[in-house]
Amino acid sequence: MNTKIAFFDIDGTLVNVPNGMLHPTDETIRVLNEFKNQGNKIVIATARGEVPESVANIEFDGYICNDGHYIRFNNEILIDEQFDNGMVQKQLDVYAKYNGRSMFNGRGGAWCSFLDDELVIKHRAMFQGTTERPTDVNEVFKTSDVKAVSCCVLFDSAAQLWAAYHELEDEFTMIPYDTGLIRMDVYCKGFTKGTACEYLYQKLGIDYENTYAFGDGINDVEMLQLVKHGIAMGNAIPKLKSVASEITDSVDNDGIAQSFKKHFNI
Repeated sequence: MNTKIAFFDIDGTLVNVPNGMLHPTDETIRVLNEFKNQGNKIVIATARGEVPESVANIEFDGYICNDGHYIRFNNEILIDEQFDNGMVQKQLDVYAKYNGRSMFNGRGGAWCSFLDDELVIKHRAMFQGTTERPTDVNEVFKTSDVKAVSCCVLFDSAAQLWAAYHELEDEFTMIPYDTGLIRMDVYCKGFTKGTACEYLYQKLGIDYENTYAFGDGINDVEMLQLVKHGIAMGNAIPKLKSVASEITDSVDNDGIAQSFKKHFNI
């Protein structure tokens, strides 16, 4: 099968919200559309629970969200792993011990009691490009109300993060970020972003030799390792660059478009 598939992280790969780059460049949009028009597949692979409007003008074939715990391809939901009530309560109990500010997200809504907290506001600015208070989040809720696929929890210190991490690590899959905005993304045990990409290209019958992935962060390490062509952005963290098969230019300098021109003459 000669069909190729390319997976794309969003933040730091397609867009750079902290730098004011809220949308992919015109050249990135052009090469992705041309690649797709040639019969190939393009798929988002993100920690986000929903794909932002900033990339909505690109018709992706599939979406891997929540670091692999929600997979949709050609409008068919393949994977949707939600927390049960016990998982939600377990998290809330642990986060309360370490002053964690939790933000639960699912296909049917969001649940957060900390919308005016300084760290939560910083998170909105980092990932949504705004500090505006959302109006569609459930602030008062019972455990049984939460129908979430993921939880992002914010901490004041790395020590708090790791203490919570070690209490939950046997029951959940977690991606910790212990520098900058200290937080971790929490999911059911199961898929990761990388294994979700592998699952999808194998399900589609696409040869390993024809698999590509682009990323910049710690949660992209396994993704780049499980495809043939794991391409780190020029702005990627050093650990990701160390496992990448190649390094392209930064997101701000059309790194994806440059790589597509190199590989596909687009």
